[in-house]
Amino acid sequence: MTSKTKWAAQASVFVVATALTAATAIAMPAFDDWSAPANLASVAGSGTGISTPAVDGCASLSPDGLSIAFTSNRTGNFDIYIASRASKSAAFGSAVRLPSSINTSDNEACPTLARGNRLFFSSDRDDAAYDLYVSHQVGGSWSAPQRLGPNVNQPGWLDESAAIYEDGGHEVMLFSSRRPDGTDGKIYQSVDGGPASLVAGGPHSSASDNRPSITHDGLTIFFDSDRYGTLGGPDLYMASRSSTSQPFGDAVHLEDLSSAGFDARPFISWDGKLLTFSSARAGNPSPAPDIWFATRDKAGGQ
Repeated sequence: MTSKTKWAAQASVFVVATALTAATAIAMPAFDDWSAPANLASVAGSGTGISTPAVDGCASLSPDGLSIAFTSNRTGNFDIYIASRASKSAAFGSAVRLPSSINTSDNEACPTLARGNRLFFSSDRDDAAYDLYVSHQVGGSWSAPQRLGPNVNQPGWLDESAAIYEDGGHEVMLFSSRRPDGTDGKIYQSVDGGPASLVAGGPHSSASDNRPSITHDGLTIFFDSDRYGTLGGPDLYMASRSSTSQPFGDAVHLEDLSSAGFDARPFISWDGKLLTFSSARAGNPSPAPDIWFATRDKAGGQ
């Protein structure tokens, strides 16, 4: 073997070895397994009003992880509440009902706290089937909500659960839309407020797929579905992709987090370590859903 041939062979081995190492690194999970689910109100030091005998759920976390917004019908109709905490290792304090600029005598539900001090939520104030709205917090006060346009809201359909990520200078909003009877739920996306299109890949099925949330890089989506194989339905699912230009891969049933009861709106935190969701499983103070959660660490204990 000549020195040139020997060098080429060694280079080839190096390239193959490097490729295998890179592939292994890519294949390694970014996170460890989820912890066992727990009721959010069970965390030591939790404030009042996190859990009541009424419906409490469809929650979202602020990007910094220090606030949680959720829906409750504890006063008769559905309103939006917020609870805050001093750090991500602390329990949430007492829940506070948002002011009349947000909550009305109609129903408000499924809030999403987003970057830019924005709050997206659904309301039946203009459409009995619920439309999506957005409000901005300026100087501690919430602005009058604006109804999102016809690219998102469909007359007579329930539009809810905004989920937002940024992609190459564009803002992509995912949301679910379904008939008022709860059937035919589908997950859509709108880029910069443009026309909505169905989210491709695993989240799309012949069943009812609803209430998405997404990691801030746009690569992993969490949602609930009543597709075949649930434990009692709807259950919690996720799907991932390697690029935002690609469809999502197969849906993964989060069986360890789901239950035989109602499980819906899994919301992933900005850092990917905390998942909140609504659940009507055993452990609630009533048959109505409560806010539950699970945690995970990054692989390697980071």
